[in-house]
Amino acid sequence: MKALVYTAPKRLAWQEWPDPEPALGEALVRVESIGVCGSDVHGWLGKSRGRVPPLILGHEMAGVVEEVRAQAASLRPGDFAAIYPIIGCGQCRFCATDRERLCRQRKLMGMHLAGGFAEYLKAPAKNLYPLPSSMNFVAGALVEPLANALHFVEYAQTDPGPLAILGAGAIGLLMLQVAKQISAPNGMERLFPKIAVTEMNPHRAALARRFGADLVVNPRDPDATLQLESFFGEDACRAVLDAAGFASSRQLALKLVATGGLVGLVGMGEADTTFDCVELIRREIHLAGIYGYGRNEFQRAVEWIAQGRIDYQDWVTEAPLKEGQKLFEALDQPDTTQIKLILRP
Repeated sequence: MKALVYTAPKRLAWQEWPDPEPALGEALVRVESIGVCGSDVHGWLGKSRGRVPPLILGHEMAGVVEEVRAQAASLRPGDFAAIYPIIGCGQCRFCATDRERLCRQRKLMGMHLAGGFAEYLKAPAKNLYPLPSSMNFVAGALVEPLANALHFVEYAQTDPGPLAILGAGAIGLLMLQVAKQISAPNGMERLFPKIAVTEMNPHRAALARRFGADLVVNPRDPDATLQLESFFGEDACRAVLDAAGFASSRQLALKLVATGGLVGLVGMGEADTTFDCVELIRREIHLAGIYGYGRNEFQRAVEWIAQGRIDYQDWVTEAPLKEGQKLFEALDQPDTTQIKLILRP
């Protein structure tokens, strides 16, 4: 088969690769769409701890089932499916509680195992989630990132109230759409009554406004912090979800969050950040890393997209997988207008 292979930092090659051979309990899938995650770009830059070349990247994928080698499988050849890319040990307390993402022996397709930047892939049959015939291939590749957004926003439900989302890339925009739709327990009002978004890229900022952000601020503006503090008022915001993941965004989150509120660290832009720990302690700020999703959230992401609850028409772009090298080079530019790129083999 042909695959787009990460061969060295900043290098992707469209080349021949051994055909995957599914073992008992696995399925063979013909890849139809594969999303480019920020972590894929991070890996391509040579900054990922786990992505070691040569490697087929990609973990946001959907395709058509070619073969199933599992008894009592719910899918048959010809079915359309999204692929849950996390493979846990199946025995630990995390795997037993729908938290395979935290399993110490977990493997992620596109990092520890061959991913979806190829014509075919193999995966455990239980990791294939059927998609309705009404869902197109592009939407199928959005199931995985939406599952992330559902998990991140739902984590913040313990601190309902005003919300700040830092970064309006694909995950930030999905979190915004999810947060706008979640109701309070009484079902009569929004759980997050006002939402502010920070974003430097003007194209992404415009989309955040279109998707209902109550305030959108460029964090590089001299008065950005003042604008945000004025918007949230004396009570500040109950939760901040940082989808950017840089020292500047993490430090801004601490300035914005209310005493006793939540700072959810989602983005992985850089590893190290210096915090004022005295401030954290005295204000009893809940600082939490939030990662991945569970199978329940993955299934609900399928349902949300099938129900038309996510608007993706104007910020998702399709392109041929074999053109991956030049596409990644374009994605690495700070002024790119690309937000979500879906590759098609």
